[in-house]
Amino acid sequence: MFTIKQNDKVQSVERAIDLLYCFSLQQPELALQDFIDKTGLKKTTVFRILNSLKTKGLIIKNESTGTYKLGIPLLGLSQIVSEGLDVRQEALPIMKMLSTEIKETVSLNIIQAKHRVCIEKVEGQEDIRQFIKLGYPYPILRGASGKILIAYSDQVLLDELINDWNEFNEIPIKKVQLEEELKKIRLDGYSFSKNERAVGAYSISAPIFNVNNQLIAGLSVSGLTTRLTAEDKQIYIQKLKKASYEISKQMGYIK
Repeated sequence: MFTIKQNDKVQSVERAIDLLYCFSLQQPELALQDFIDKTGLKKTTVFRILNSLKTKGLIIKNESTGTYKLGIPLLGLSQIVSEGLDVRQEALPIMKMLSTEIKETVSLNIIQAKHRVCIEKVEGQEDIRQFIKLGYPYPILRGASGKILIAYSDQVLLDELINDWNEFNEIPIKKVQLEEELKKIRLDGYSFSKNERAVGAYSISAPIFNVNNQLIAGLSVSGLTTRLTAEDKQIYIQKLKKASYEISKQMGYIK
């Protein structure tokens, strides 16, 4: 897992984000002085950053009034966020039913900044909160919950993930071996891991697709390995695959 040190932060990027945060529903259009007043930054700094944001299309300048407003590309980013929120809303009732049936923890995961992030979970009867934290950036190449996501991702992302992992970790990942594992996951329609990301824990995961047949999330069942029997494993796999398919249908997926 990658960690960001305080001195690794890029000040210009943080300032650009601060300028974007100046906009609101009450103030969708701002003048140069508005940014200065809200952030306390110097005029030359604000002007330079605004020009950079304008070049990338993230803000638009009204040349007649000299004011700025948010650009069209941000609509695409907001759509990504809204889709994540939608799948969370559709998944939660099904997750609750699944957790009640099998008495284990059920979680919903997405890819975010090359990590696996849990955006929703329903706790089982046993306390395994140490294994799953909401919003925490877990390594995506370790464990069933991450591998189900990359199994249906493009090759470019997979290559980048492998390169990043091998650069920052002592134990390298063998590309051919991982690709064979991902191929089997796609064939089976689920992934399974035991003692891989956390000792003493297992995870079973299945994909969730949208109306365009694109992967948007992964549904996982997690628990303690001491509780998992061979019979339970097969039952959980079938129930999990059924639940993920029901969520996919809610998102418009047609098999």
